[in-house]
Amino acid sequence: MTELDKFINIFAGSYSAYGQTRKTDEFDERGKHKTKSFIIKKTPSKQMFQEHLDGKEPALGIIPINESNKCKWACIDIDVYNGFDHKELIVKIRKHNFPLIVFRSKSGGAHVFLFSDNYAPAVLFRSKLKEMAAKLGYANAEIFPKQNKVDMQKGGTGSFLNLPYHNAKQTMRYAIKDDGSAMTINEFFEAHSKVKLSEDQLSKLAIKEEKTVDNLLKGAPPCLVTIAKQGIPNGQRNNAIYNFGVYTKKRFPDKWQIEIFKYNDAYCKPPLDKKEIDTLIKSIDGKEYNYKCKDEPIASFCNSKKCVMQEFGVGDGVPEVEIKEIQKYDSDPPLYYVTVGDEQVEVESQDLHEPDRFSLKCLEQINQAMPPIGKLVWRKVINKLLKDTIPLEAPESTKIDVQLKELLADYINKIPGKDWKDILRGLSYTEEGMSYFKFKDFWKYLVRTKLWPDKQYSKQKTARMLETLFNAEEIPGKINNKSVRYMALKTINLDRPHVRKEKMKEPPFA
Repeated sequence: MTELDKFINIFAGSYSAYGQTRKTDEFDERGKHKTKSFIIKKTPSKQMFQEHLDGKEPALGIIPINESNKCKWACIDIDVYNGFDHKELIVKIRKHNFPLIVFRSKSGGAHVFLFSDNYAPAVLFRSKLKEMAAKLGYANAEIFPKQNKVDMQKGGTGSFLNLPYHNAKQTMRYAIKDDGSAMTINEFFEAHSKVKLSEDQLSKLAIKEEKTVDNLLKGAPPCLVTIAKQGIPNGQRNNAIYNFGVYTKKRFPDKWQIEIFKYNDAYCKPPLDKKEIDTLIKSIDGKEYNYKCKDEPIASFCNSKKCVMQEFGVGDGVPEVEIKEIQKYDSDPPLYYVTVGDEQVEVESQDLHEPDRFSLKCLEQINQAMPPIGKLVWRKVINKLLKDTIPLEAPESTKIDVQLKELLADYINKIPGKDWKDILRGLSYTEEGMSYFKFKDFWKYLVRTKLWPDKQYSKQKTARMLETLFNAEEIPGKINNKSVRYMALKTINLDRPHVRKEKMKEPPFA
């Protein structure tokens, strides 16, 4: 097997689409070109992989989840730009005995890969990597694939990750050895052969529980157990003790104000003074209290699935499901694919605009309703995500003008009239390169086909489109002494490709 074949086999993903990140003409505050990501709905070719390894721009991005909602790889994306210590991360990985390979990302952060020797369910990959990320202190990092499943028949694609070894011979996107040095691509192939797992091995991969430090943390959330063992980071003592205070209130509802001092003495080095503890007690003593799951120092060690099973875990206070990403399918009208938690939801513009309509779409498609949210807050959330929207390049056939042209051509050419009198029968008539028909008959045809969005494009709008797009003109006249108003335009003939029966080429991920 060649170097290229090995690389393709390892990083196989979706057949339906791939991603690219291209430079724009705009510059950031550092004077560097801004970039824009795109998803192209075509099969990534073998040549594209070769050009990626050769260093041609743009680099290739692969969507790990395939049409069967399975993967051969998954990745923790640690998006840190300055001074990231890859060697320190590898030490943590070895400590936990995780079968992971660390790569330097384009930004200087880390892409941490988990590999399988064959396709395994995406949900299995994601659940294992989520647990590992929490153990490593990167629970907030993105996991690729971002979704457990994607409905590609409805146009969904999943999210892409830029592949390593761009410009393989002189790359800055390389796998890293235990000593912090770079692996050549062939050294990576060897490392991959040692860590790749079968689906059975992946399912049995055990992420060892952090042992409770002592009886003080019986039934506590995993994040508190971890920071109690590792120590509270500098500058985060107040937040940490706040969360320990929430735990004591759950565990010791009648005497938690006294118990909290034990945790301060045990885990805070040095402990907070009594005045600071008294202030925290007042803030926790309100009606609404729960763990600050999204704040450090516990956010990086969050394992919500296991936390909810703990006696004094989050319980009903599980953090709300996040909206992570929006992809825009540039059809007419546009469609949006929104990643909500681990799932992808297909919505239209109106659904995205109204939080209640969006919640209903989530209920219909992923069996989960979004919590009530004000329109102002909703707009802020959506606008922030829309700034980083990843466009999906739509085929020409999804454009409304192309759809109208095809329907018009079918109406004119399928059952053409033989003379002018046939216009009265609801048919079209073509003569000397011009076609004639009554608009109301064409409209009936559009509605009957159920292929035209007649609710969005009314009779009036459709008539204007004929005038604008095809220079159609409504003309008054007489046929058989009967007054008639008919449309006149240049005849439209569509070039229908002749499809030959030939063997389909094997996709690159066979």
